[in-house]
Amino acid sequence: MQCLRCQGLLSAVQMRDLGQPPVLGWRCLLCGAMTDPGIEANKASHNLPAQSRARLPGALPARLKKTVCGKQ
Repeated sequence: MQCLRCQGLLSAVQMRDLGQPPVLGWRCLLCGAMTDPGIEANKASHNLPAQSRARLPGALPARLKKTVCGKQ
């Protein structure tokens, strides 16, 4: 299997959390990213981020754009 972050090789690992039974997961040998079925389920349940409203470099702010275009 390949890592989604860096396309490195994934290795099977047993992950443990305090008071929980061990879970079989995957760890990337290059970047160290770890994933398991619970992590994948959480990623799938979240919505995609909203589109950025950041201005492009050199773009006028909205309040100035109205004045320059004569729409005041």
